[in-house]
Amino acid sequence: MHAHPHANEGELTHARADAVNERALAERARALGLDSLVRLGRGERRQGGRAKASILANAYEAVLGALYLDGGLDAARAFLARELGPELSEPRKRERDPKTALQHLLQASGREPPRYQTVAASGPPHAREFSVEVRAGDTLLGVGSGGSKRAAEQSAARAALAALPRPEPPKSGEKLP
Repeated sequence: MHAHPHANEGELTHARADAVNERALAERARALGLDSLVRLGRGERRQGGRAKASILANAYEAVLGALYLDGGLDAARAFLARELGPELSEPRKRERDPKTALQHLLQASGREPPRYQTVAASGPPHAREFSVEVRAGDTLLGVGSGGSKRAAEQSAARAALAALPRPEPPKSGEKLP
């Protein structure tokens, strides 16, 4: 927040989430060499536990917890400043998932929010294929399919985004409405 005083709440939330999600913490654990230090049971070793993001992220969090318990808040803060400081000072621009992007586009143009409806499900229980429609009001915006309802919704949103006209960015010097 201090590094980006003009960023909005959503941008800051996404930057924090990108810095501390399971994948990011697992990458940091690997960079510190924690993957070679984690003690695993025989079964977990056989199943490739040293490469599992959930185990590595937990190990990273455990190191942070140990730093806090042993050295206090100042030691934990110093570690996090070294580890997360560069990423939080220059957060990468996050690509929105298609459902979020569609919702923002419709919202910005004053339209109703998207509504997703599963219209078909086929295949055996272990390999279902879902078909989903996305609508705004009575208008069909897109159709998509996927191996889960969520994947089918993302596919439908992607199709809708491809079909919808994008608002033109303002010309240089032109004021926004």
